[in-house]
Amino acid sequence: MKKITYSLLLCFAFLIARAQSINETDKLLLFIKTWNFLKYNHQKITAGEMDADSFFLAKYEQLKSIKTREELNHVLIQTIQSLGSLKLNSTLPQVAMKNVVKINPIHRWYVQSKDLNDSLKEILLQVYNSRDVKSNHYVPLLNYHTEIPNEKKYNFEAAVNLPEPMRLLALAKLQGVIDYLYPHHNLMKENWDVVMRRNIPLFKSCASRMEYEVLILKIVANLNDSHAYNRFYVDLKFKSQIFKNTFYPPFDYQIMDKRILVTKIILPEVCKEAGIDVGDWITEINGQTVATRIDTLSGLLSASNRSTLVSNLNNYNSNFIWSSDRQELNLKLIGSEGTKATTVKFITLSDKPALEKINAFFQSKAEASKIKGFMLLNNDIAYFNIDKIIQLMQNVDDDKIESHVDSILNLAAQQKAIIFDMRGYPQWSGFMYTYLYKKFGTLDQRFAKYVKADLNNIGTYNWINSPEVYNNVDIVPEHVVYKGKVGIIVNARTRSLSEWNTMGLQSMFPQAITIGEQTSGGDGDEKHFNIPGNYNIHFTGNAIYYNDGTSAQGVGVKIDKKMKFTKADILEGKDTFLEYAIDKIGKP
Repeated sequence: MKKITYSLLLCFAFLIARAQSINETDKLLLFIKTWNFLKYNHQKITAGEMDADSFFLAKYEQLKSIKTREELNHVLIQTIQSLGSLKLNSTLPQVAMKNVVKINPIHRWYVQSKDLNDSLKEILLQVYNSRDVKSNHYVPLLNYHTEIPNEKKYNFEAAVNLPEPMRLLALAKLQGVIDYLYPHHNLMKENWDVVMRRNIPLFKSCASRMEYEVLILKIVANLNDSHAYNRFYVDLKFKSQIFKNTFYPPFDYQIMDKRILVTKIILPEVCKEAGIDVGDWITEINGQTVATRIDTLSGLLSASNRSTLVSNLNNYNSNFIWSSDRQELNLKLIGSEGTKATTVKFITLSDKPALEKINAFFQSKAEASKIKGFMLLNNDIAYFNIDKIIQLMQNVDDDKIESHVDSILNLAAQQKAIIFDMRGYPQWSGFMYTYLYKKFGTLDQRFAKYVKADLNNIGTYNWINSPEVYNNVDIVPEHVVYKGKVGIIVNARTRSLSEWNTMGLQSMFPQAITIGEQTSGGDGDEKHFNIPGNYNIHFTGNAIYYNDGTSAQGVGVKIDKKMKFTKADILEGKDTFLEYAIDKIGKP
């Protein structure tokens, strides 16, 4: 009987000890979440009196010996107390623990945690209840500011792997910005906490700089955000090794229906030797299907939707779709004589004569375009191209821009139809914001719901109802009622401000028909911040909705007539979208 009792006591003691232990991933995740909570809420850090990064690196060293929940709670409490006593903010209503998640759901991480004790939870709540809402050192004060301020830059030589604390600091910065400043958690590929748990051990054990870059690529891709496609890839030190994109095809191409269409021959002798002709479909690259290659890239390149990813992969310069360790690529293709396998010698950056031919080809292609910022089509249709809209103010004196643009809009108003081609990005925001609104707008026209981070309650978002967000408040619109037909053309290149402008056009011209393909789904102000290694991470920082509550992020703008280019359209150089718009709105 004594032996049985002794055994039971041993088992009981073992279970208690095990219940108190905490694994490495949970420990670091709670530390990171606590640090970010302090970074965005503690009055000393938000006032800029304490550098958040230095604070992280100093406290990170204390975590190594922690094995139990009790030890972690003790260290986290000491960590907060080391920042000094809190000054009561009498302007804030004191929120009780039972209500704080309702007011700000981000508090759920500690309120509902089984690893944190009540004392620590109360201290975290005190930090929140005493926060300084007038300043925040790590948050843009104005919604249209793009850079997340005061994120220190850490440069390391390309061959140097970052030290473990610095890698974990990078992951912590990512966790904080996405938790507190990214409004589209519901559109991410995976739950953000799941992503964090998976990456903590990976960032700890990361053995090389290239592996570090791959880990960040995968996290950024998880955002499902077309804005996140920008810039970071330029900063990569091992881009060519990761994407294997240093060999360029001797032909131009278009990805369609999970295949690659050869659209033009750039180097005839190379293509002839490989038996490649215009109109051939490429289905495999070095034994991998094109569809599989796109799937692989979707895990490394961020895009709000599949059509935008494919559009980005069609970029010859970035060259992401082709992946090879050697110059000769084995391709499987379908041509006029059926299916066949061939080997194609791609172009290297050291082959200057071939590169000159490639550059000449694309320069000629650009020059061949006859599209202008404004044109009259068929003598009675006004056509505006948003990608070239800046032409309207070029070579015009500053004091004459207003009258010049006004004369163009007066001419457009006299036509039987207007087409707005939104396939591109407006380099001149004033065209829509000021001039188009002045001519055709309605006073205080709110055509969307623009949502930004609430600086008083960071981690939540508010609809901005200020009229200057939508139109130029210094302008009294003429409210010209245009009774003709209106067409709006969109595709995956319609991104961010182009999508915002498209929503404005749809409201300004209720009779408009929107034609084309799914847009980028990256509507809202682009934000960016820096993480160790001097990498700039971009994301959509504000959310945009239609007035009926429909989100523009991810799905893009509303389209009345969805269309796709066919193989024949591309090979014949036909702009089917524009032709359809002309035909649709040009008829009586």
